[in-house]
This record gives sequence, structure tokens and C-alpha cells, in this order.
Amino acid sequence: MKKPAWLVPIALVLVISMIVVGCPPDGVEPEPELTVYTLWTPEAELEAFNAVLAEFEQQSGIQVTHTPVDTDTMLVTFPTAFAAGTTPADVVLAPFPAWIVGLSDHLLPVDALLNKAEFAAVHLSPVTSAGQLYGIPFKMAGKPGFWYKPSFFATHDLTPPDTYAEFVDLLAALDDIPTLEAAIASGNGVGWPLSDQTEGFIIGLGGYQLQLDLIEGTVAWTDEAVRVDVFGPLVELLEAGYFSVPAEWGAQVEQLDNEVYGMMWMGDWIVGMVEDPEDIAFFPFPQTDGVVGAIDYAIIPAYTDWPDEAQQLVSFLATREAQEIWAGLGGYLAPNTAVPLDIYPVAAQSVAEFMLTVTVVPDLDDTIGGAFQITFWDQLKLLWVAPGQVDDVLEEIQQEAP
Repeated sequence: MKKPAWLVPIALVLVISMIVVGCPPDGVEPEPELTVYTLWTPEAELEAFNAVLAEFEQQSGIQVTHTPVDTDTMLVTFPTAFAAGTTPADVVLAPFPAWIVGLSDHLLPVDALLNKAEFAAVHLSPVTSAGQLYGIPFKMAGKPGFWYKPSFFATHDLTPPDTYAEFVDLLAALDDIPTLEAAIASGNGVGWPLSDQTEGFIIGLGGYQLQLDLIEGTVAWTDEAVRVDVFGPLVELLEAGYFSVPAEWGAQVEQLDNEVYGMMWMGDWIVGMVEDPEDIAFFPFPQTDGVVGAIDYAIIPAYTDWPDEAQQLVSFLATREAQEIWAGLGGYLAPNTAVPLDIYPVAAQSVAEFMLTVTVVPDLDDTIGGAFQITFWDQLKLLWVAPGQVDDVLEEIQQEAP
């Protein structure tokens, strides 16, 4: 059959375009280039991770492109792409163990890519399915407590509390400072990090075992240990007006820095977000016996065009060398236990040292995931503006609990 005349110029254009964009001739293999997706947007996080990737590129000769995305994009994009047998990234770092396990049929196992003796079992088990490991722990976000400006506390003759009664007294003292809009900044987004704040109360008032029991589903959200012992005091503080109206969490960090609020519950990444990292410190929930250590795991989609190179990168991310670069530059914690404490900047070192004194437990909603996480986030947003509805809130959460 004679080809239409218009096909000739179009084909010519396509050939020329392939040459211009660098498509290799037939029989010549393209150079591998990996794409990595993360949720990291603060400048310090970006600089620290890019330094890790630069070292990998130097050692391996493999080019890597780092693409930060938001939570919604990550949670929606990859399941959709996987269902079509494709992937937009060769390696993904995500803090959602349940999401990772739920996608494990679309991931490459990574058991052979790390020295398991250098990682705590509690950090590996959440991303293990059918006896195989599907994620390597790279970043541990310590969520140790309330962050504040020591200079602000000194100006107003305030000191971190040692007991819950002293904590309530501190809130009352902050409430009396006319320049503050509220004692505690309430960070929000999709319902996170209100969830982190709530977990602080669960562990601080109920103990780390209660957090684990709620994850396992052996204690109900409507039980007295949760409704009365944890949410009772939290509701009292909400009704007293000590928490601000929820607002986008990054903006709330800036407001804390500008002394609009007196303190804020946040992870250790806050150190890289404030103007003066030397003027930020934290105190844990008074007399707590536990702390959340949320892990970002590196996973490899099975549909990557570069499986060998992706495994090289993930194997490198698991090493002490890579995690020392990360921890030393960014102030974030390394789940690789071979990384020494003295590698951390001062503020992060204080978090790491504190976490050695209590039991580290997984992030509750990230570990359970699924419909529970969405419901948990939504109901906490309701609780923060309507604390009198706490019974209904807990009933709704229990409906989706394990």
C-alpha cells in the first residue's frame, strides 16, 4: 500500500527529534539515569539528600534526578501507575509502612541490599511482608516533643516543665503574654501533624505500650484508657484555648519563629526551617516513656527500567557512609545504628540522645494506614475546632481501627 504523502515529513521530523533529544542509535544502550521521588521540601533536607546523591553519583557514575512531591501526589500517583504496569520513579522514599506493604506486589524485595544487624528490628518489621523486606530505613524523623525558642522563654522567665502539672502552668503563663495568639501552634495539612501532637498525648499520658496496643487493635479508642486518660486532658486544653486554630504547618513554624506562638509539637526537621537553628530547642512530653521515630523507607518499583542501578542506589542509602552525610548535614536522624551520635549538629544530637532514654515506637497512623489514616486525620481536624464532640470523634476513629 502506498503511504500517504503526509507521513514522510512527519516521520522525518520524528527522526530528527530523536537525534536532537539524544536518543541513541539502534543497538546502543542508553545511559542509565535514575529518578527518585521524596516528600522532602525544606531547604536543609533538600541540600542534605542531594549531597548523598552526589556522593553516589561520584562513586557509581550513575546520574540521579531528585523530585520532591507532596503527600497527596505520592499516595495517588504510584498506585495508579503500578496498576498500569509503569512507574514515574525508579526509587521512592516514603514514610508510610502500611502503604508500602499494600503495594509490595509491585516492589522489588530489598533483603540483600542492607546489613540488617545495623538496623533495629522494630524499624524493619513494618515493611516486611511474607518474610521479605520491601523498604530500607533511610531517614528517621524524631518527633520528640514541644519546640520553643530559648531566647523567648528567657525573656519571659519561662522554663521547660518536668511534670504535667508544670506543663499546664506553663500554658497558663504563655496564655497571659499579650503578644501571643496562643500558647501552642496547631500545625495542619491533611490532618497531619495534628496526628503527631495527638500521639504525643497518647504516649505521654498513656505510655508507649498504649500506642503499640492501638496500632495492633488490642485496645479500642473508646476504652477508658484512651477516652478518659488521654483525650480527657487533651480536650480540657483545647477548650481552654491553649491551642491555636489549625493552619498549614509550614506557616505555623514561621509563626512560632516570629513569636506569635509559644511552642509547637513538631519533628526534628524543624531545625532546618527556622531562621536561627541555634535558637530552637525542645522539651519532651513531661515524664513520657516513649517517643515516635517515623521512618522514611527507600523502595524500588518493580517497573523501573533500571533495576540494577536502582538497587545500587538503595544499597548505598542503607550504608553508614550515606546516612552519616545525611545526618551530619541536615540534622536528621539516621536509623543505621552504626552512625555515631557525634556526627549530629547540636539540636539534632539532643533529640538523638533523648531517644536513647525512652522506647522508640512507630508512627501510629502511618503504620496502620489506609482508611484509618484518612479518618484519623479528618476526625482530629474536627476535634481541634469542636472538642465537645470527642465521643463522636473517637467512635468514628474506632470504626476504622484495626
